[in-house]
Amino acid sequence: MENILIRKATSEDYRSVIELYGLFVENPEIYSKFDNDSYNDVINDQNTILELGIVNDKIVAFIMYSIRNVVRYPKPIIEVEEFFVLEDYRRMKIGKTLMDRVFDFAKQKDCQYVFLASGKERIPAHKFYKNSGFDEYAFHYRKSI
Repeated sequence: MENILIRKATSEDYRSVIELYGLFVENPEIYSKFDNDSYNDVINDQNTILELGIVNDKIVAFIMYSIRNVVRYPKPIIEVEEFFVLEDYRRMKIGKTLMDRVFDFAKQKDCQYVFLASGKERIPAHKFYKNSGFDEYAFHYRKSI
């Protein structure tokens, strides 16, 4: 059995986490150089959590989520901003464990909803989200500035 650890990211994890991000994003060239990100801001933000899935001392997964208030809901919400598990480590319950930690945190903070967006091409991820209790409710748009 693999030794699986879930914990918050630290500054010492920087290079390993950013290398993993290079496999997650649509343009991996962004992460070919270090210090082109907001990693330290994220791990030092009290409203944002970056957790890692580690197997035998190797970082194989991450989930980043934030808590905030929005006008339309009487309680705070959680937004899962980024979530990824290396393909060779899927089906080991690492993703489920990370997502369950988000749900537990949301319950602890008395949140109204947990939101997430997913790339249209990530069909297996969509199945995972639906199996985790999410429903499709909107489109997600962006504009580069």
